[in-house]
Amino acid sequence: MLTSFADAGELGGCDICVVGAGPVGIALALACEQHGLSVLLLESGHEEQDAFAASLTAGHVADEQRHAATEIAIRRGLGGTSRWWGGRCVPLDDVDFASRSHAPGTAWPIPHQDISRWYDAAADFFGIGPARFTTAPAAPALGDIRTDQLERWTPDIDAGRRHRAHLAKSRLITAVTGATVTELLLSDDSRRIVGLVAGNAGKTCRIVARRTVLACGGLETTRLLLWIRQKRPNLFGGAGGALGRFYMGHASGKIADLVLADPAAVAAYDFFGDDGAYARRRFTLAREAQLREGLLNIAFWLDNPPFHQAGHRNGVLSLVWMALAIPPVGRRLVSEAIRIIHVGEKPHRWGSHLRNVMMSPLATLRNIAAIVHARVLTKPRRPGFLIKSAEGRYALHFLAEQTPIRESRVTLSGRKDALGVPFLDIDLRYSEADARSVLRAHEVLDQSLRSAGYGRLDYRVPPEMRLTSILQQARDGFHQIGTTRMGLSPDDSVVDGDCRVHGIENLYVSSSAVFASSSQANPTFATVALALRLAAHLAEKAKAGDIGVAA
Repeated sequence: MLTSFADAGELGGCDICVVGAGPVGIALALACEQHGLSVLLLESGHEEQDAFAASLTAGHVADEQRHAATEIAIRRGLGGTSRWWGGRCVPLDDVDFASRSHAPGTAWPIPHQDISRWYDAAADFFGIGPARFTTAPAAPALGDIRTDQLERWTPDIDAGRRHRAHLAKSRLITAVTGATVTELLLSDDSRRIVGLVAGNAGKTCRIVARRTVLACGGLETTRLLLWIRQKRPNLFGGAGGALGRFYMGHASGKIADLVLADPAAVAAYDFFGDDGAYARRRFTLAREAQLREGLLNIAFWLDNPPFHQAGHRNGVLSLVWMALAIPPVGRRLVSEAIRIIHVGEKPHRWGSHLRNVMMSPLATLRNIAAIVHARVLTKPRRPGFLIKSAEGRYALHFLAEQTPIRESRVTLSGRKDALGVPFLDIDLRYSEADARSVLRAHEVLDQSLRSAGYGRLDYRVPPEMRLTSILQQARDGFHQIGTTRMGLSPDDSVVDGDCRVHGIENLYVSSSAVFASSSQANPTFATVALALRLAAHLAEKAKAGDIGVAA
């Protein structure tokens, strides 16, 4: 059943209460339903975005060059931030889970296989075809570089829209929009959640469930747990514990072009259709090279030059930039976060972009029409486009793991939202070690390309500026990782290997916030796989009689 909080009757009495109806919360609810568990799925926002729900998310960012504003990083509503998501699905790697001397604090308490066995089911949830993330290498042996790893793209990014009909007709799931959880009520001994308080601008109620799972995104989940600890200071390791600390995302950007020796080889690195979804190859660093060189995980892919840099002299890129630079137009084409990246900082060079378009207006319009057809009128939609270069030159985009830094953290603010919950103060940090790892990975890639005669890297910045350039581009806030990290002990983690909060027997977290390492992968796909694993764990608890199954 799908209803609004204003219209809902008495709530509670269910096996599982899931807080948050983004892709992770929806996947968890559907999987629990398959196991015969009754689910109450609470979502703060409505089916369409509303100003009141959005106002509950505001937080203070210590460094806006490092972290996106919360209003573009967090979306309340059915489907959550998946409405703004690009749709890229990437698995984690075995090396992410290992104990690495050069990356202390990144080992998981579970092996990768405990999550990867759920990748097929996660692929079904996203509609990306089989969970096939490797293929034939695109290049001859490149030494330390792999060209056989794939990313896959969901054809329908909005998880709420994709699964709405199922939620509406379900007999075991009650999905409620407009219900913001403002408090988790603990037993006197702090060992159990005995209720939740949910409300909106005009209504409040108490809800009881046998198990509660927080699936409201990394930051909002951490916010609720910090709110508990403010009232029970000894929980979660106290003020010096791991809760809210080790906040991570990814370092991302461009410092070099990749020039292919054979320009025709680019075909292997463009988007291609595969079993009803699009896929694309990435350049990745082999595990052995990471361990030998002491490097963090990283992935690269071929990309267009930055749209806002008119020096590319390409009419298509300039026309796309012009559309994105007009806010009402650009926001209809892409999410605000993506729009801001492509538009770049002021002053804008409108005249230069217009000259690029007018150099060959008919060809530009033909190419734009083809892009629109592939992106809008064709199913599955093409995730992006790559302008072919006659000389085989492409911008090289990197997405890199960052190290967990204890001082990179979120804390409760002195200000509160309209429902009385403190906002967050957000301080995301990167280290010079993160940048050095990214730079050395570029050097390894360049050496491998040159040794094989396959290509080379041409850097966009001089040697003395490369570390600075990497750190200047390092910015996240969308991949909310590490603030409720998984571990064996409450001394240095928040949840155990089953995603259960240490010390509270019926409270779980389903979020990328539990990741102990950030990997080279966008976290959404693996987080959904972890949610499916959690659903199976909760079902086993029910079978064992640890929780009752509602009739």
